Amino acid sequence: MSFDRIARHYEWIESVVFGADLQRIRCSHMETFLRAESILLLGDGDGRFLKALLDSRCSAKIICVDSSQRMLKLAESLTKDSGQNIHFVFSKIQDYHLPPCFIPDVIGAHFFLDCFSEDEILVILGRISSWCKKQTKLIVSDFSIPEEQSLGRFIAKVLVWKMIIFFRIFTGISARKLPKIGKLLSKMRYKCLKKVTLRDGFLCSWIWQL
Repeated sequence: MSFDRIARHYEWIESVVFGADLQRIRCSHMETFLRAESILLLGDGDGRFLKALLDSRCSAKIICVDSSQRMLKLAESLTKDSGQNIHFVFSKIQDYHLPPCFIPDVIGAHFFLDCFSEDEILVILGRISSWCKKQTKLIVSDFSIPEEQSLGRFIAKVLVWKMIIFFRIFTGISARKLPKIGKLLSKMRYKCLKKVTLRDGFLCSWIWQL
């Protein structure tokens, strides 16, 4: 899986489909990030959330891990004048080893886990769990099909189907359907501390903790 092919187009594609809503949901738990001293960002893409974090005067040590070199270069370019302590790492999450001296207070995964199958997500969550200390917060932003039968639910299902086809073709994601991320996290014994939604629950951001 690599987002290199669409890295330079990702922002406008996102804007056409969702306007500013994906960025709003990414930033919905900004206060939790700002209280952290060490932050690990997984698959953070082109750096727009990272820039928003730095613009909010975040002083934490930050590691950004992404499997797309072009996305990492965009993120570096967007934040190069910040003077902040940021380490960009080109790696698949499955291969990444967190430095022993770096224990994150917050781990962020914005629209990242939906790229994988549910079996892969359980393996990834196992790795993430090994990096967590007692007070570590896991902040996940992603899509979720609304529960109630409605026009919004129908539109969400059609849009998810189209997005999965698009990203399978152009980025090679392994997901064939939208994973039920909340249920998977609960299965791994994470507890939901807070949840924010947009678009009638189609866009969600959760704070989880072991």
